Amino acid sequence: MPHFLLNLSLCLAVFLPAWAACQKTGKPAPADLVAYFQPVAAPDTLIFEVWQQEALASTVGDTIPNGLFFTVLDASLLSGIAHVADSAEALCLARQRFPLNTEVDACLVDIRYHWFQHQSLLLYNRRLGVFTDRVTVAEWYGGDGGQELTGSWLLDYNGDGQPDIIRQLIEHSLRINEMGEAHETQHESAVLLLWQNGRFAEHPLPDTSFLVKQFPIRSFW
Repeated sequence: MPHFLLNLSLCLAVFLPAWAACQKTGKPAPADLVAYFQPVAAPDTLIFEVWQQEALASTVGDTIPNGLFFTVLDASLLSGIAHVADSAEALCLARQRFPLNTEVDACLVDIRYHWFQHQSLLLYNRRLGVFTDRVTVAEWYGGDGGQELTGSWLLDYNGDGQPDIIRQLIEHSLRINEMGEAHETQHESAVLLLWQNGRFAEHPLPDTSFLVKQFPIRSFW
């Protein structure tokens, strides 16, 4: 072998392992984030709800370093989480991890930022070692004039052996008229998310009032 090829082979033999080590330690991997979620058995039915302020301290879950959480997840996944204005002040809790099927795990993360509360399922493909999607399952935000509350049920809704999500939204408002009288309104709606092609996809329904009645969530009002 010519000397320059031998030298090149030796350089590559030294450089490539070192480069791979730098790549590995330079940026957290998805597996580093998954490790914060304690595995549990796959549930037949699971309800996701947020809690009022006095119950926050009792919530179980390991705190995820913000530098890890907001670095590992792609911006396209985080963009759907509203109101996390300052990731440095947000509190991220790893609630649990459970299998959705033979290939995908769901990681339930609980995010708090001042008055805002949010819960997402992060979908982690074990074979590929990547997060493939995120779906909101619970949320609470608003002000004195109006609030929105989201909650969800996870179950096999259509009987195909795959998990589905029924997600409910309660919109509450309080308005004061010119006479100083308070007028309170509340509207409830639901969305059906079926498991299709490795993700939860919205399934249009002409009327979701029956879902609201069949799969209720707790309300603050």
